[in-house]
Amino acid sequence: MNDILAAREREIANLQEMMKEDNVYLTLKANVPGEVKRTDISAFLINLMRQRIYSTFSVKDERFYDDFDGFYYIFEIEEKNRLEVKLTAISLEEADAIGRYIDIDVFQNETKSLSRRDLNIKSRKCFICDENPYICIRSKAHTLEEIKNKMYNDIIDFLEAEVTKIIDESISLELALDPKFGLVTSKTSGSHKDMNYCLMMISKEIITPYLSLMLISGFCNQIDNITEAIKKIGLTAEEKMLKTTDNINTYKGLIFSLGYVASAFGYLLKNNLVFDKLYETVEYLGKDLEKEFLNNLNTFGAFAYKEYGFLGARGEIIKGLPVVREALKVLESYPDFSDEALIMTLIKIISLADDTVLLKRAGSIEKYNYYKNRVANIKNYSIIKIKEVTDECISQKISFGGSSDLLAVVIFIAKMRKKFFYGK
Repeated sequence: MNDILAAREREIANLQEMMKEDNVYLTLKANVPGEVKRTDISAFLINLMRQRIYSTFSVKDERFYDDFDGFYYIFEIEEKNRLEVKLTAISLEEADAIGRYIDIDVFQNETKSLSRRDLNIKSRKCFICDENPYICIRSKAHTLEEIKNKMYNDIIDFLEAEVTKIIDESISLELALDPKFGLVTSKTSGSHKDMNYCLMMISKEIITPYLSLMLISGFCNQIDNITEAIKKIGLTAEEKMLKTTDNINTYKGLIFSLGYVASAFGYLLKNNLVFDKLYETVEYLGKDLEKEFLNNLNTFGAFAYKEYGFLGARGEIIKGLPVVREALKVLESYPDFSDEALIMTLIKIISLADDTVLLKRAGSIEKYNYYKNRVANIKNYSIIKIKEVTDECISQKISFGGSSDLLAVVIFIAKMRKKFFYGK
């Protein structure tokens, strides 16, 4: 208890040190049960809410502290009306189930925070029931284990919902892009007689929940257990997809690539790691892929590797996403996910990736290189030139299936970075 009281006194002193006349300050802490406050879950919660604070307020300054009573931030913000700031902070705390595990206190000119009672707003409810939390604490209505389980399940449900939305948006953006060098779009089947937009959308609906589950697996497992877990999920996703499409392979490559990336994101979020750790995490998760590949030599992918050294989608994971990294720079140089941003990102991917789908359709390395260069030589966004090359690809039954999968992965990474890793 003395340690907690001393930590709270230091928090007040830190706030006083930052305070300037008339400025408004926020403190952000995780409201987690139990005596141990400095956990990976509490770090995840405050970093998630930090994202929301930056997207809601104009932050002038911030300081991070790690003390016995837990991790916390102090923010100095531009806004001056503390009543409006408090109402906005309450809306952030009540936006979803995650907000209930966060405390945002508002200060101005003094170290006494503005309370809900000051605004005639009802106190927050118990995590588990609708009772006043202080009554539940005094009566010991819920065990510590019950409260911890409720919090963890709320976090998992929140992540699953948010990531499912991002995966759906990412695949939909790639699929709708048109024209697109012989690939299926919202307007054409391109070079694919056995596929169309409707079939791809149906496939997307089938695989999205499994891809989201792969991220949850990354969040819930130790790193050495993730690969085994996501392989089982991926195989189930493939089986469901192929059953639905009458054995037409719409998204097998995407299940593989996005599955590894999503699980790596889950691991980063759980362990409070910065965005740049994504690449080495993916590489670590894929460390045994080449060995497995060499043990399965009865595929076109094995032929491409033996003849030309192509590792295809496996190589991107094994090497820590080198093509994706370069393509992400292109995408993030644009302010939004416009057609121009997406097509120029796809062109960068095509110029760099070893696309085994293209090689199989081209039939020779000479033709492969010809069409790869045809696309790569489009240096500026020109819809006339893009359509010209697209029409040629369709007439010659050329498609860049491996590259289109990587475009969806790049979009997913950009959206995840913006959602969960702002300035982390």
